[in-house]
Amino acid sequence: MDRVVELEELVELAERDFNPTLFIYGPEGCGKTRLLRELVARLRGRGFLAVYVDAQSTRSLEEVVEGPRELVEALTEAVAGLAGPAGRLAALAATRLSRKLAKRRVEGARLAVVVDDVARPVGLDVVEAYAKDLLNLVEELYGLGASSVLAVASTGEGLSRSLLARHSYVRLRELWNLGLEAAEELMENLGAPRQLRSEAWRLTGGNPRAIVELSRRGWRTDQWLKAVEASLKTLLDALPSKLKTLLAKAVEDVDSLIEEPELSKALIEANLVTPIDRPCLGYTPSPDPDLGVGQRYAWQLPAYKATIAKLMGIER
Repeated sequence: MDRVVELEELVELAERDFNPTLFIYGPEGCGKTRLLRELVARLRGRGFLAVYVDAQSTRSLEEVVEGPRELVEALTEAVAGLAGPAGRLAALAATRLSRKLAKRRVEGARLAVVVDDVARPVGLDVVEAYAKDLLNLVEELYGLGASSVLAVASTGEGLSRSLLARHSYVRLRELWNLGLEAAEELMENLGAPRQLRSEAWRLTGGNPRAIVELSRRGWRTDQWLKAVEASLKTLLDALPSKLKTLLAKAVEDVDSLIEEPELSKALIEANLVTPIDRPCLGYTPSPDPDLGVGQRYAWQLPAYKATIAKLMGIER
């Protein structure tokens, strides 16, 4: 929904021989998977050999990997005899594609390797090494005569951002939730009552998955908020007391996390808060205290900010 600018930028990178590996991150449910699947489809329409790997999936290998026969067969060969979740195995095998592809199948070709949601399956302890393996793959494919190679991975794991940012061969781009107009269009398509759309925007901040969840609950925002509150209670119970004291300040001003690295790490690890790298890939949110969006940090959903304030007895 309304990812025209984002797709155009990614297609342009593929067309102009982009060398570093690209990692896309952003709030849970912001649409990374949908964007990457659409990217692969568009690149195939332009004649690319493009493969998509769902690294989080535990389904069969045939369901985890999508792409042309040459690439799927090469990945299948690479994971043969290995044990473990199919998504993780396919993600690891993707970096070894060049060893399974004959030169004649690569020479002159334009290739794209897209690995979705990779950080948790491969592990934060090796995500940097994985990024380097993707770079090696790019170089090896060029060595086999490929005319263009794009390697893209995504992660919903915010902590991997700081690890990957340390390397010159990695480019990080953040995908944010939908803007107001696109979010309203999505709500309209899903049958949201007109009188509830403003409230849905204030709760979700345009997060597509949250909007879909609201629609599945019949637009009963009270029911949805109860589910959010139940999850946040569990997370707050696990938070050390010294961090709970600091949390009240973050509810009022999310950018206060700049001075609280321990709390920032805890909230990012819990997928409640994310850094904002401006400009984002495509739509970039403006700072908005009501939505919990600051200049440097943002609550992934405005509902998180509001619910934590309620649980802590903070008047707003």
